[in-house]
Amino acid sequence: MLLEQFLHETRYLSIAHLYFGEEKLTILSRAKKEHASFQSFDLAKDLKTIPTADILFIEIGESSKDKLKLLVSLFAKHKPIIAYIFADDVENRLLLKFALHFGITDVLPLKNEENLLFSIFSKNANKLDDKLYTFQKIELEKKIEHFFPFLVFQGETLTYANAKAKMLYETNDLAALQAKINRDEELCEALKADEDAQGNIIIETASAEKEVYLCVIKSFPQSREKIVTLINYDPESETKNCSSILNRFDFVDKLKDRLAQQSVTKAPISLVFINISNLDKLSKTFTSTTLYDAFKNLMLKLFQLKEEDQDVIQWSPNLYILMGEERSFEHACEQTKHLQQELIRATINEKITPIILSSAFHVESDDLNVVIDYIEKINTKTLLPHDIATIKYFELEYLDNVIEEQEQITYLMHNCVNNKIPIKLLNIYKGLCINTTSYIQKMADESYQMSCENLQGYAMQIEKETVLQAPNFPKDIKAEVSLVDIKRSFVVIKNLSFMRSSANSRQHTRVQTSIRTPVLIKYAQRSSAQGDILDISVNSIAMKVGKSFREEEMLNQKVRLNFSLPNEEGENGYVIMDIEAKVTYISQKDDATKIVVLLENLPKPYDDYLLRYMYNRQKELIFEIKKATKAYN
Repeated sequence: MLLEQFLHETRYLSIAHLYFGEEKLTILSRAKKEHASFQSFDLAKDLKTIPTADILFIEIGESSKDKLKLLVSLFAKHKPIIAYIFADDVENRLLLKFALHFGITDVLPLKNEENLLFSIFSKNANKLDDKLYTFQKIELEKKIEHFFPFLVFQGETLTYANAKAKMLYETNDLAALQAKINRDEELCEALKADEDAQGNIIIETASAEKEVYLCVIKSFPQSREKIVTLINYDPESETKNCSSILNRFDFVDKLKDRLAQQSVTKAPISLVFINISNLDKLSKTFTSTTLYDAFKNLMLKLFQLKEEDQDVIQWSPNLYILMGEERSFEHACEQTKHLQQELIRATINEKITPIILSSAFHVESDDLNVVIDYIEKINTKTLLPHDIATIKYFELEYLDNVIEEQEQITYLMHNCVNNKIPIKLLNIYKGLCINTTSYIQKMADESYQMSCENLQGYAMQIEKETVLQAPNFPKDIKAEVSLVDIKRSFVVIKNLSFMRSSANSRQHTRVQTSIRTPVLIKYAQRSSAQGDILDISVNSIAMKVGKSFREEEMLNQKVRLNFSLPNEEGENGYVIMDIEAKVTYISQKDDATKIVVLLENLPKPYDDYLLRYMYNRQKELIFEIKKATKAYN
């Protein structure tokens, strides 16, 4: 986009221009004059005065450890969507390592030239579009927020109150409103805890009338933010009490008493679990207020469905437990099936679709610590096969008890269309991860037409398949690519199926080498084997060796690798890597063996060589794929 378009599209975003002592990029002056939230700050002064910004332009000039150390502190607190660094030496190793680690958009030469300005503003339109979409959602939420009084707290400090809340407390002053809230001791105590809570509070108006309100607190521990919603409440009109969610501490006390009784009465104890397995994904996609409203409705439905003597417990942000009197395991399993069906039906047409995993656990041990360990394993989804063989446990996957897999996928895709939910497409191009946002344009019986960016389209054209990811998907979905039209920016996919494991399991970006790279592997003191490098990352190398190995011969063993990497400083443009590694994976196929090794604490200068190669190779691949798609622009 041109500068004018950039300034218009980013009018709701904040931009910070940071420099050390002297401001050299005077070409940014025009943008500062025309953009309401474009400010400059001197990093040599107080770092604490620099506010959070969506876009960062950082003049570093001559790179030094002190400057980078300061930037580490900055990026530990700030998470911009786009960040550029302008440096005298764009090939500086320390700077490249910093840029790779913190996901810097680009490192550019510190030149006060007009063409540099336009090249900056023409990149990352997709990231800007995502951010603008979020702001549009916020604008919409501002229009509908007056339905209930609600307040936003940072820790225990009131930071926002909507018009309804100010009207209820009869003041427009936040300090005066906070003072009125501070008189309610129970509410203040609830705000001190970093957990969700519900309860009744009494608010006295100026006319001395006392009104009962259902107070619902939604806590976001990572940001220390809490949203408090007040709902005018008539206890007599409620058929079921929705204000009695127990926290885990109250639950443990109750469970301790129940286990003590069980040792005497032999009365069965069975627990039912409701796990919102995609809560993290939803938190990243939707605003906290939108998310809160969706979960408030879900909890109301859960209270309607629970049996009369059952308690509802919130064990963690994503896990709820139902515990009642003398429930057999068979009864708990039947209730689990019923809850799963009804909760899914209640949310099936909502924009925010929680992925609900229901399960039942029969408590047989009278050791409280053992029971808590099992509950925590259910919470973190770390129950092992031998655990399940030891205990009585029943679990339903999302939609398992509702519809078949293909019907599930069809429903999920329809949900994305109806609620305009973005889908991420994931492909690997020569080891480089290409991951962009897409929307469904058309649907047929067994195929879907989706929008795609040029880079993604080119990668799909080569791979003939793609992976779909969305916040409402319980698992990643793999699809065959039947048609790619890069010029018209769309792809047609078919034969969709759930993947067994996440496509994001790789921890670090890997790249394939540009040319065949032989490697010598030395192992078991005097033995050796030759092979070729398949791909490489900052902490691992995958190799193919034309020799068979026994797994016990190599797995978890230390080996020594010897190979060459391109480097301008080396003799004839190459440097020799002579490094130690640990074998973490080995598999046999035909007459060849695939070996993956972990690189731990590489000594200098090998860590610099590898980092430089990874950075340059990624830039090569990005340039290569952009060049290949240039003809379609």
